[in-house]
Amino acid sequence: MTNVNAYSVLMFIANIILSVPILLSLFQQSKAAMNIANVVSIVYILISTAFFSGDFGMFFQKLGLSISPIAYIIVAVFTFIIARDFANLKVRQGMRKAFVMGTIGVALNVIDFFTVKSAALIPLFSITWAFVITIIISIMKWNVE
Repeated sequence: MTNVNAYSVLMFIANIILSVPILLSLFQQSKAAMNIANVVSIVYILISTAFFSGDFGMFFQKLGLSISPIAYIIVAVFTFIIARDFANLKVRQGMRKAFVMGTIGVALNVIDFFTVKSAALIPLFSITWAFVITIIISIMKWNVE
């Protein structure tokens, strides 16, 4: 049980650190900030896998999908693709992919509300708010050139 508590506190702080470069990248259409988010999410995949290595079932049952390695793999893949789009000056496609990433992040948190109940508040206050802002920014800049 102490692994679950330690992991949830660690990921609460880590998610706040992850959300900052994601939002900065979308505000500025910056490849560099999105690459920082990509590296950070890859590090979180390694941290999550280390904590989850003992018993995947227990962690999913107690903490859900929102702060699991699955969520960080999704974020890592999307941040890589969005950074590539920003580097090629395809800002419109990058913003549309950011919308999909935000939607998936919010959907994972909604799923967790039904499965793990109060444990879903950890990602809600740490990173889901950033996904909501990502959705808003990407809708505002949906047709940017």
